[in-house]
Amino acid sequence: MSDGTVLSDTAADVVKEILAECRAATLPALREAVGELHPRLARISAYHLGWCEPDGRPTGVHAGKMLRAALAVLAARAFGASTRTAVPGAVATELVHNFSLLHDDLMDADELRRGRPTAWVVFGPGPAVLAGDALLSKALRMTAEMKGTPEQPAGRILTGAVSTIIRGQAADLGLDGFPVDRVAVDDYLAACAKTSGLLGGCVAAGASLANAPATGVRTLQAAAWDLGVAWQVADDVESIWGDPAASGKPAFGDLRRDKRTYPVIAALRSGTAAGSRLAGRLSSSGARGEDELAELARLVDEAGGRAKAERIAREHLDRALHLLGKTGGDPVAVDGLAALFRHVLDRHGRRTSAPAATPAMRGAAR
Repeated sequence: MSDGTVLSDTAADVVKEILAECRAATLPALREAVGELHPRLARISAYHLGWCEPDGRPTGVHAGKMLRAALAVLAARAFGASTRTAVPGAVATELVHNFSLLHDDLMDADELRRGRPTAWVVFGPGPAVLAGDALLSKALRMTAEMKGTPEQPAGRILTGAVSTIIRGQAADLGLDGFPVDRVAVDDYLAACAKTSGLLGGCVAAGASLANAPATGVRTLQAAAWDLGVAWQVADDVESIWGDPAASGKPAFGDLRRDKRTYPVIAALRSGTAAGSRLAGRLSSSGARGEDELAELARLVDEAGGRAKAERIAREHLDRALHLLGKTGGDPVAVDGLAALFRHVLDRHGRRTSAPAATPAMRGAAR
């Protein structure tokens, strides 16, 4: 996904500075929030966040970039608020995000995250689910104390985002093993709400805490929704063709789960010979070995599924950036948001192997 998405060295440095500054401002409050949980659940959450080993020994690192917190902070700054004003919203979004990851890892049976065994593998499914519930409960308690624009209070925005995430996750579960002759893009887009819902909540809550105009809040939320679609599609590409050493996850992840992600859907709907062969292979039952998974990935690529997914991701990113320009926010903060938006696709591109399909093959899905 390198076409048009790789950041220049200068832009990459700007993103690093933004993330480092926002992380420094919000991490202490996030640690405090997690520390207030039941001790066992606090340890599971801290392990999941990369702060400690399973036995509680500190790692001295924080594995996540806290990108969602940064989005909330910059959205608040765009409408004149200080970083301090945005911190409660930023922390709440990180709590919600990690609640969703703890549950998502279990639902997808993912055994690795950031190169380490996932929390449910280490502590068991029940404790991991309960830790996720505890993070969500803490986030909801925080949102109850938030204010913001009267028409769109930050707390209401974030609780609405949680509902949207859950609806999206329900739709996402429906993509597992979906019959190849009934694959629809609309089903996929409904599942994207699990990503877009929280991103929209991040920026909208930040803007609300800054008492931004309602139109500014809505425009930011719409921009983040498009970013979420771009992010999800890019993540689908990485799940199939990502470098395990860079992503910390095994190759062919979604193909292993027989999930109908965007590259697969595009390939199945391509009308190509490769798409037909892919449909035949996906219709067969039984466990698939590494060679079979590699062949499925090759067929998706040959049918144009990867090329179309990469193009759709870029189109949604472009739409998100266009909407950012219409928010009426402070240009410096808006430029920072734009840099973070671009960073999302750039990060996925750097963790994904180069396409193997020829230009002629790519044209089939266009």
